[in-house]
Amino acid sequence: MKPNNGTYYGAFLTIPIAGMAQPTTQTANLTAPLSGRELHSLILNAHSAAQYQQLAGYFHQMETKYRAEATAEKAERDRRAQINAGLMQKYPRPVDSAQYLYESYVSQADSAALQAQHFDQLAAAPAQHEQQDATNTQGKL
Repeated sequence: MKPNNGTYYGAFLTIPIAGMAQPTTQTANLTAPLSGRELHSLILNAHSAAQYQQLAGYFHQMETKYRAEATAEKAERDRRAQINAGLMQKYPRPVDSAQYLYESYVSQADSAALQAQHFDQLAAAPAQHEQQDATNTQGKL
């Protein structure tokens, strides 16, 4: 990069940017949600209560996200319903599109809630088995 006056600025721009990018990526990896492949792998290989709790937490987050999106879309649907654009609107009307999107988000939130409940139960199951084993062992003594 050489401007017309002959001063070279390329090295000054790349070094600070490269230095700033590294901590950002490291922080992003710590807070990044599971990718599709990681989620699928964890679902297939989960055997401990901690793994089940991680999966349940993920699905609780997804439920919260979808419920928030559904709330926003419901407000948009209500706003669009107030617009009287005439009786001869083509299908799908803007209010119909917002309604379908709202219903989709609610459905996804319900599905995520079901999966979260399932993994919460699986996380609690090993603790119940340990308590039963402890009771059985005490009964034999």
